Amino acid sequence: MFKHKKIELTGKTNNIWNSYDFAMSGLGEKSKIWAKIKHVKRCLKWSKQRIARGYSDSDVRNMYGYLQILLPDMLQNLKDYRHGSPGFLGENYTNKDGILVNDTCHAEWDRILDRMIFLWKETDENTCSKKNLYDEEHSSASHEFSERYGFLGEKLQTKEEMEENKKRGGGCTVHFMDELPEYKEIAEKYREEERRLEQYRIACKDEAMDMLKQYFFALWD
Repeated sequence: MFKHKKIELTGKTNNIWNSYDFAMSGLGEKSKIWAKIKHVKRCLKWSKQRIARGYSDSDVRNMYGYLQILLPDMLQNLKDYRHGSPGFLGENYTNKDGILVNDTCHAEWDRILDRMIFLWKETDENTCSKKNLYDEEHSSASHEFSERYGFLGEKLQTKEEMEENKKRGGGCTVHFMDELPEYKEIAEKYREEERRLEQYRIACKDEAMDMLKQYFFALWD
């Protein structure tokens, strides 16, 4: 069954030349300008790889993250600009002119694609609709802990620990905020919520994979 929609260019969410990576490329480098020049060279290499073979080395290094962005983006594009829908969906019926038609497949395919798009976005922590309820409180407590005891909790080191580290040639013993009674509760609540969210994202991934298997050969236009 066919449908007509105007085709437009959509934004590229997996853009190699994104501003975030450029900003991070100079982090910790002595010369930020030289670091950005080197990043430009890497981006040129990756762009050529995408043109030549369809994917770059950077895509391979974070394949699951790349697909978490790519798949819902492509599915959204298919939904918005497709010309037709799978004929095995919907119901055939004879219209008033005596012609066998099926125009109900489009709405059903829309619902299926919407579900797949939603599920793939939910697998990504950054685009998931569910957030940690204790994130703000935990972030505030973590900042306070770092201010009081150092980023690695190094100010909580005992004399014995410092002496042992000195014998080893330096370094420090890391201490975490949940070791202190005043931070233990929020740290445990935050971790438990993170575990719950992880299980939710895994369940979304599993359902998304099942739908991908079911409709794999229908993903064309």
